[in-house]
Amino acid sequence: MQRYERIDGGKTTFAVLLGETGAPQLLHFGPRLSDGADLAEIASALRSGPRESTPDQAVPPSLYPTGGFGWMGEPAISGVHEGGDGALDWSHCSARREGERLVIGLSDTRTGIHVALTYAIDPVSGVLSAQARITNRGERIFRLQQAASLCLPLPSWATQVLGFTGDWAREGQPLRAELDIGAWSQTNRTGRTGFGGATFVAIEANARDDAGRAIAVHLAWSGNHRLLIETLPDGQRVAMAGAHLAPGEIELAPADTFETPLAHAAFSDAGFNGISDAFHPFVRTRILPGNAKAVRRVHFNSWEAAYFDFDQASLIDLARAAAGLGVERFVLDDGWFAGRRDDTSSLGDWRVDPDRFAGGLSPLINEVHALGMDFGLWVEPEMVSTDSNLYRTHPDWCVHAPGASRPTMRNQLWLDMAREEVRDHIHGQLDALLSTNAIAYLKWDCNRFLYPAASEGAPAATRIVRGTYALMDRLKASHPTLEIESCASGGARMDLEILKRASRVWPSDTTDAIERLRIQRWAGLVLPPEVIGAHVGPCPNPITGRDLPMALRARVAMFGHMGVESDPRILGAEDRQILAAHIELYKRHRKLLHTGRHLRWRTDDGAEAWISVSPSADEALLLACRSEVARHAESAPVRISGLDRATRYRVTLCPPWPKIASRRLHDPDGWRDGRTFSGEALSGIGLRLPLADPLAAWLVHLERA
Repeated sequence: MQRYERIDGGKTTFAVLLGETGAPQLLHFGPRLSDGADLAEIASALRSGPRESTPDQAVPPSLYPTGGFGWMGEPAISGVHEGGDGALDWSHCSARREGERLVIGLSDTRTGIHVALTYAIDPVSGVLSAQARITNRGERIFRLQQAASLCLPLPSWATQVLGFTGDWAREGQPLRAELDIGAWSQTNRTGRTGFGGATFVAIEANARDDAGRAIAVHLAWSGNHRLLIETLPDGQRVAMAGAHLAPGEIELAPADTFETPLAHAAFSDAGFNGISDAFHPFVRTRILPGNAKAVRRVHFNSWEAAYFDFDQASLIDLARAAAGLGVERFVLDDGWFAGRRDDTSSLGDWRVDPDRFAGGLSPLINEVHALGMDFGLWVEPEMVSTDSNLYRTHPDWCVHAPGASRPTMRNQLWLDMAREEVRDHIHGQLDALLSTNAIAYLKWDCNRFLYPAASEGAPAATRIVRGTYALMDRLKASHPTLEIESCASGGARMDLEILKRASRVWPSDTTDAIERLRIQRWAGLVLPPEVIGAHVGPCPNPITGRDLPMALRARVAMFGHMGVESDPRILGAEDRQILAAHIELYKRHRKLLHTGRHLRWRTDDGAEAWISVSPSADEALLLACRSEVARHAESAPVRISGLDRATRYRVTLCPPWPKIASRRLHDPDGWRDGRTFSGEALSGIGLRLPLADPLAAWLVHLERA
């Protein structure tokens, strides 16, 4: 007997066909169906007839296929029982509703393997969440080889994939490829989300920021993972996302259960901006911890201003200079703890260095508070230096293979967070630090790949990552107002599971504004701007060597969680004035920037445009900029997305205007007090700004006239 189920949210419907046996089939994931839509009719319209040289009983793509019973694509679940039996066949299928969730039960009565697939659609954003819970109800050990969090059959229009790769300081490199017969896949074994981010998008050919259909899939997991899109010879196409499991990593004894990470998916018929329209409110309302809703304070981070070369007196000078710019949070980066003078020692010994801070951190913190700022601190709790008291006392606490060498990365090893005694020790140190000092914020770094990913002689990457989650959860339970930033050599740990514990992510160690245009653009596909750390770096930039104008650096940083890394003590008077003015602009507009609709697009001649539009569309802030010289001297008009076409807007060009470009501005005197245009004209025809010159950056404020 066949039956149908659907769940709806936002503008999206997820509908499935279930039988008494076999995995359920996807009927529809896309635009919301009418309340009276006949799912049986849809199933009938999609049904295909038999084909030659195929199984007598058709095996279409399903929501959780197995291998060995006619499905020739990648299975969503695979493993082997003790004794060698690896065939799974769903002999029973059931479904039940739990509030807004649909739970589908699949059982193989022969082997005793049971899977509970849980699907939910957020009622406002329409984001689909999926997870699998695998239980061994048999009498033999089951060695799980892979278990997808989400297996999603794709529509025929999804003919391209947009994926991401990257490296240190080169995060968010887009990769667009045609989906042909075979598999497109990315497997990450670094123990972190990875520099590309655990996101991929299956799209129609030539989808754009503001047009075209797209399906985005995000795996909410901070460890090893695999993303796969497979196209079979008959044209059927399936996307999968799940944790990557090492051989022998997950062994399910009778009655044991393994729960996959969550995966999230969104459908858009409005291009990539439609994906953001779904994910941004979902992250804001369903993912972020409660204290992440607070005002996003302007940061100063000491790293690029001081590196390891500081003492208490120099930090107080830095704090005074930063406060003079309007900074609201002072974050002391690496080097504050005992024995730390470079990156070769002392990780794991989380005690204040008495040589640098004879009276502890309190005098510095008190001075920071007196200047009107709160205080944050850098830590790397999952790591240990071989030159540390912790390693000398507990050399077995790092991840290692017994009897094998222990290769380091950045002169450090990864602590075995799967072990409770290790977590207890690190929690004790951090808890003492937070309990005796007024620390509002921890920049939580993770500067190493996880290898060998073993605990007490067995593969344990999944348990190690979940141990980190447990440590974070315990620390936040002890200190509920604590904010955490997720940093991992820059942007190597950005996902929605870490963001349940962290208020923001650090998307890259490069603060070069040109690089950040790409990095923040693609991080913003899923992440709203307020969780993306964006700092004004030194000039020339210490990573790229580029010399960029302060206005460009500050304006790119405004479209994130704004901060400063440049040393304010050595800024020239003009740069200092420009930076302070933009910090004030950020404060004035951060509610708009951090609650509004965030859209991205490129003009007809390739200039970059970002905008935050208030929920009522009565106010907006636009950044329009160009990194390289345009091909033509006359730049294309900027057609402004997100506005109410029936509204008239007062348009103001925020100073300072780009020096060279402003000479080409029509009627500059008329722009001093702003001009008024219809939303129809601004959206459909556009606003012509001088944008042909390299490094020109216009900041445009629009409000209902």
